[in-house]
Amino acid sequence: MRFRQNHRSTQSVDGINIQMEYIVVVAILLVGFYLRLAMVSEIQIDTPFRADARQYTAYAYNLSKHRVYSLDFNGLIDKQHIAPSPDALRTPGYPLFLFLFTGSKNLDQFAVNVFYFQAILSAITIAVVYVLGRTLLSVLGAAIAAALTAISPHLINLNIYLLTETLFTFVLVLTIGALILSGRYENRYLWIASGILLAVATLIKPTIQYYFLFFIGFVLLGRESPECKKISILFIAASFLCIFSTWLFRNLVSLGYLSDPAITINTLHHGMYPHFMYNGQASTFGFPYRFDPHSQEISSSLSSVLVTIAHRFYTQPLTHLVWYLSKPSYLFRWEMIQGIGTFIYPVSHSPYESSWLFMRIYSLMRVIHPIVVFLSMAGMVFAWLPDRMFTMTVRQRFAGRLISLTYFYFILVHIAAAPFPRYSIPIRPFTYVLAWLGISLAATMMKKNWLGCVMLDLR
Repeated sequence: MRFRQNHRSTQSVDGINIQMEYIVVVAILLVGFYLRLAMVSEIQIDTPFRADARQYTAYAYNLSKHRVYSLDFNGLIDKQHIAPSPDALRTPGYPLFLFLFTGSKNLDQFAVNVFYFQAILSAITIAVVYVLGRTLLSVLGAAIAAALTAISPHLINLNIYLLTETLFTFVLVLTIGALILSGRYENRYLWIASGILLAVATLIKPTIQYYFLFFIGFVLLGRESPECKKISILFIAASFLCIFSTWLFRNLVSLGYLSDPAITINTLHHGMYPHFMYNGQASTFGFPYRFDPHSQEISSSLSSVLVTIAHRFYTQPLTHLVWYLSKPSYLFRWEMIQGIGTFIYPVSHSPYESSWLFMRIYSLMRVIHPIVVFLSMAGMVFAWLPDRMFTMTVRQRFAGRLISLTYFYFILVHIAAAPFPRYSIPIRPFTYVLAWLGISLAATMMKKNWLGCVMLDLR
């Protein structure tokens, strides 16, 4: 496949009428929106206010009622409960989003309102994925990536939970799109917007907080002029730090520390057990830390968990090396390790049990899932091969490598931490884009090799 610029006119560069392209995109969006609305309207969740969802809801309502950022849920069920004490266990991105819906005093109605709005955001994400795909793929490739995003059971199911993933997916895709546009047009306002979006994404899910350092390295190693590099890094850093430092300053003033390390400690702790089992016992799968008699001691501090991991590498190097290197296979696993099938929290009824369309989509996506993931890994690697092997524009190469870098970053973070499949769902849109990129670049390489062989024979 030859990569060329898409000059907008009545005819696209891929030989597809521009009106037909719009029709295809709108059809994909309508299908994706219908699936999301159907899921929200028909689903029956067993105890939606549990674990993380319970904490996020508490933060939102405590902000609304007491103007205190706290995960204390008791005030929501006990009207006589005193104002809670502030904390910083969770970053405020998602709770602030939920705060917008706290006008409802009924928690069930509150949840339904959030679910429907998340369905809308998830549908908009499909459109952003298509636009993102068109920065480096053909119309067909971008349409396939958007279509897979539209029918992905994991992305559809996310909308029925009071969890960060739907909002984070939306903001993350927007962030990468803004970064690509910033690199393309070298516009200071786009760099500022990119930094703001990256800060918002970090406040929603702090696992992305170190991505900024990876991006700086990516820009410094790029082909742009030194002056352009300095300006872009300056604007994105200033806007990112301006937003994110507000959270750190609040913690320092209110609590006396910058951040709570408990989440970092837990995710490192939960990810240290080979194949998610305690001492290889199958009965402990998914929750090995609950069976470890030393769990409380291990998770007492960040230094304690790091020392324990280092000690285990020292005493059982091969076992733990194999485990950490195999973590991507768990990260992209189809079934939730801590969940039921593709659902994070159990449900008593879903369209996958009653709707022919949902059942067929589920079967299709489950069959192609390992193939798509494999192709995405290939695309992630191919994007960094020498330029002479492909016919790509500078803009396409920048977009492809930036998406590849983002994908690699998330994989690397979860190799170090706990690779629960839930954490890979926000990067599924990149999985679909990179999968088609892998196919396209592989086809280009084979075509070039074939033409090279033909030219040699002619000589």
